[in-house]
Amino acid sequence: MQKSIIKEQILSQLLNTYANTLRVLKQNTAGNKSASALFLPPDDPGSLGDEAMLAAGMKRLAEQGIKRIGIVNLKSNVRWENLDLVTETINLRGHFAYHSWKDRFRFVQMVSRYDRFYCIGADVMDGFYSDSRTLRFIELVALAAKTGASATILGFSFNEQPTPNSVQALANLPASVRLCSRDPVSHQRLTHHLQRRVDLVADVAFLLEPAQEDSELATGVSKWVRQQQELGRMVVGVNANSLHLKSLPQFGFDDLIRLYADALVELFSSHPTISFLMIPHDFRGKESDVSLASAILERLPIPMNSYCMKVPTPCSAAEIKFMCADLNLVFTGRMHLAIACLGQGVPVAGVTYQGKFEGLFNHFALQGMTIAPEKAFQPGALADFLAGIIAKREDIRQQIQVKLAKVQALSSLNF
Repeated sequence: MQKSIIKEQILSQLLNTYANTLRVLKQNTAGNKSASALFLPPDDPGSLGDEAMLAAGMKRLAEQGIKRIGIVNLKSNVRWENLDLVTETINLRGHFAYHSWKDRFRFVQMVSRYDRFYCIGADVMDGFYSDSRTLRFIELVALAAKTGASATILGFSFNEQPTPNSVQALANLPASVRLCSRDPVSHQRLTHHLQRRVDLVADVAFLLEPAQEDSELATGVSKWVRQQQELGRMVVGVNANSLHLKSLPQFGFDDLIRLYADALVELFSSHPTISFLMIPHDFRGKESDVSLASAILERLPIPMNSYCMKVPTPCSAAEIKFMCADLNLVFTGRMHLAIACLGQGVPVAGVTYQGKFEGLFNHFALQGMTIAPEKAFQPGALADFLAGIIAKREDIRQQIQVKLAKVQALSSLNF
């Protein structure tokens, strides 16, 4: 046991020495290469929220003249779609990072070739999903900084009960690492826990540009939306997220399907000129947004079918943002779908998780826009909540327009 500890200490010292050596070499050759940036995504491909942050960040750097943009793949057998600006892909062995000292040295060697290192912090920096994953991400950031890269954890949220290990690891990051909190609530929590500088920004995804009109998928959905509206109907986008079941172990996937289907039927009964667009925003796993949306539609009565549509998948985050522009209202379980809507000035409400939605709506000085999962499962509560949002949707739209430019400016501060 003692020999193992000594070996770990020696390898750690060697790794730090290697990183410092590469930093010195980088400083000596700094004038011989153009600026470059390397991105670390929060997870494997499949989340349009992650894609939105990556695509928006890369586009912003390209506009600043950075031509070499790399991405770290957490698995060697996956590929990010819709990220056209990536010039190099670095594959790390093992899920969510590396496991061996060999891989640590390999990562340090690769990241030393870049001037900037951006970790997409998202919602994975507080240990909620996995303490070990959070600690590995933070270690990657620290190693990148030691090689002389300008390291930043881009706008991330922080829940009210972060794990002690995640707090300590973030607090111990080199002082040169820039931490960006994506909402005022998280910013307050982070500054309280870490006792170090944290910059207040808004989510990187606010910088995402919607797809162009040459996207047949996006324009096809928007055409259906406008046709419904020309018939005098209001079109409401709906996204269901099975992650909410983690906090409600007494309920299962079938219960969630029933919850949404019953709420939509009840809302349709009280608002007969309403149409629904189901919007999946995450394609991962057996209980993905896609399978959930399909199951909800199958459970709806036949008379409602002609007034419902599901967004075809796969699609891109930019295409989703394009579609959102025409909607009258959106109800979502995914925060980045809410960001796509807010960025287009569209009223949106959501089911809370990890305290993320509250901080997001705080940017827009909006209150009462969320419902807790346990509240939503109470009989009639979800339909009543949505009816209330529908009634004040135009006031919400105006408030979004008042704050949007300021929020977009905060998003730019990530870079």
